[in-house]
Amino acid sequence: MSAPARKFHLSLNVSDLNRSVAFYRVLFGLEPAKQHADYAKFEVESPPTVFSLIPGRAGGGGSLNHVGLCLLDSEELVAIQLRLEQAGHKTLREDGVACCYSRQTKFWVRDPDGVLLELYVFHEDLDDHGDHHAPADADLPPLMGGATEATAPPVTWTHHLGEPIPLPLPQDAFSVQEVVLEGTINATGIDFPALLKEALRILKPGGTISLHGLVADRPLAAPAPALPGPAAAVQHVPDFPSLVPLLHSAGFRNARFTKLSEKGYFEAEGVPLREVLLSAAKPGFRSSKKDQTVVYLGPQNAIEDDFGNRFVKGSPVALNTHDWQSLKNTAPSSFALLQPLVETPNLPASPMSTKARYIMIGGFLGAGKTTTVGRLAKHLSAQGLRVGLITNDQAGGLVDTKLLRGQGYATEEIAGGCFCCRFNTLVDAASKLANEAKPDVFIAEPVGSCTDLVATVTYPLRRMYGDAFTVAPLSVLVDPIRARRVFGLDQGGTFSAKVAYIFKKQLEEADIIVISKSDLIDDTQREELRVVLQQEFPLAKIVTASPRQETGLDELFASLMTDEQARRNPMAVDYEVYADGEALLGWLNATITLKADDEFDANAFLKQLALIVQAQLQRDGAEIAHFKMTFSPDDGIAGELASINLVRSDYVAELGMELDEPTTGGQLIVNLRAEADPASLMSAVKDGLNEATLKFFGLKATLDHEEHFRPGKPTPTHRDGEVVMETKGGCKPGSGCC
Repeated sequence: MSAPARKFHLSLNVSDLNRSVAFYRVLFGLEPAKQHADYAKFEVESPPTVFSLIPGRAGGGGSLNHVGLCLLDSEELVAIQLRLEQAGHKTLREDGVACCYSRQTKFWVRDPDGVLLELYVFHEDLDDHGDHHAPADADLPPLMGGATEATAPPVTWTHHLGEPIPLPLPQDAFSVQEVVLEGTINATGIDFPALLKEALRILKPGGTISLHGLVADRPLAAPAPALPGPAAAVQHVPDFPSLVPLLHSAGFRNARFTKLSEKGYFEAEGVPLREVLLSAAKPGFRSSKKDQTVVYLGPQNAIEDDFGNRFVKGSPVALNTHDWQSLKNTAPSSFALLQPLVETPNLPASPMSTKARYIMIGGFLGAGKTTTVGRLAKHLSAQGLRVGLITNDQAGGLVDTKLLRGQGYATEEIAGGCFCCRFNTLVDAASKLANEAKPDVFIAEPVGSCTDLVATVTYPLRRMYGDAFTVAPLSVLVDPIRARRVFGLDQGGTFSAKVAYIFKKQLEEADIIVISKSDLIDDTQREELRVVLQQEFPLAKIVTASPRQETGLDELFASLMTDEQARRNPMAVDYEVYADGEALLGWLNATITLKADDEFDANAFLKQLALIVQAQLQRDGAEIAHFKMTFSPDDGIAGELASINLVRSDYVAELGMELDEPTTGGQLIVNLRAEADPASLMSAVKDGLNEATLKFFGLKATLDHEEHFRPGKPTPTHRDGEVVMETKGGCKPGSGCC
């Protein structure tokens, strides 16, 4: 791979790609570096420029699509984004996205005149265009001062429960930017698969569909329950796991639940009925991935389409989604779609045993554990399995619990100590979940500063409750940027030696080490880190994944559901160093009530508060391990919330979940962990609240509850294994002292 170079980037909309390529070939005196049916790129050496051409009509900015800079590395990208955010310029970040036949990490920003700027780091070349492109105006943050560009409103088609649906829809193909189905999933007498196919037909490439209504956790024997009040209009209640396959079968991609209420509004057959908001997108480009299988039905013996696909009557042919949609629009009666190919781990075909599966996903603070737990829970639910989640923290009021319950999963929280010191409480939590939710799989997320989990949790669990649980391999997630710094591969902010001791001990006991957030580094950096981890921890299996991008998870999920935990002696742990390392970490949990005289943007408030607190801790020389917040509006729907996350002092805080509407108030939960004096964390949050509320008219913050402290010395309830630990006082192995 050639050395990275900083380059100017210019992208133009062109009416005829081939004609434009011919013109610029003469102008630049060189061949395009890439040329496809929907994209071309020239790499100009002097001045260093990435010059790309995109077929399509000119927009509000004329022929200019966007301009930007190709940067040297991710650290430079983060530094520039942080500089802009702290100066008040809002940005839109995209990590590890497939775009323009390459994988990139980038952010978008607009200058004061509305010019769209893209700053990115190139990771690798790809064989297909990818689904990402320059964002639409509606997806971009507003300009400084609240100004917006004059753009035509998006064309939307909306259907409400009770309204008739004419099929086929009267709209022209590729004429609508958004389809909104309000309560449509709760109607009867509608050919819903046909409606979804029609929605796909009328949508423009990259357009979105949203489904809003009432769903059950599992199929109902009588899916037409009698409900009171306005809900009496509900004629049918589907189970929410069935909706995503329906969208995928129709040709939509990137389906995701943006809302699944924490508690049911009603109940039928003992099953809670929840509010759901589900969105998906129409593919925008021809992909090389052939994930649709079709059969040509005749009348001819064989034909060929406009893209070179040849069809023999009665023989299945694999196509990409783009080509299949083209066939449906031109000759729908001549083709049949077979069951789409679904990429899922090879789970056992036989039913699960009566034993529940116990999975523990560990890793240091900010490694991506909660995101991975949510992805695994979603995947297992789609397989028809019931899941129960257990979160863990040194204090109550945990953001992770709020996030996971907000996704609709049965979740128990263990506060006041790590699993090893609260083993009996862990067993009680599992028992409570078993009685209420009857999970097939328990997924536990331990405290991010906890280690020695094999000897103190999984081995005792297997010894004492082996008739109730099968124990999966211990997986430990690692943030690649943090790990490269800890192991000396990169410069940058990191922890002191005793905190790093905990970080490394977590990896030492892992059966599976997951290089999480792998989209943040390039191939060379990933391989360097993989080699170091394999040398340091030769007994562990190393996998790479990006939980938030939902890539690389199949191998991990398959291992967690089929493999057994390795049987080996637990590692030796110096509990004095372990305790000293935990004591260096400051811990803050706080609950705050926000109230405003008028509506305010809670998403913007979270970003503003995160920036102020981050800047103060940077001035204090504190290294942030994990800073996360959630906001639940009083005037929102149950389960609706906004969240923000920061995993290093020199990184950019990122919104996870966002609110669609402004609010007048609600509950803010703050979790902050850093190598710093806990009192300084509390001071930074209080100062941040005072400063941030001043930027929002009439907004007041009331601190309802807070805990700031350093964790005490870990004293495990049990410690199994043959290795004899040397202790200098305090907890003795197996003493059952807590």
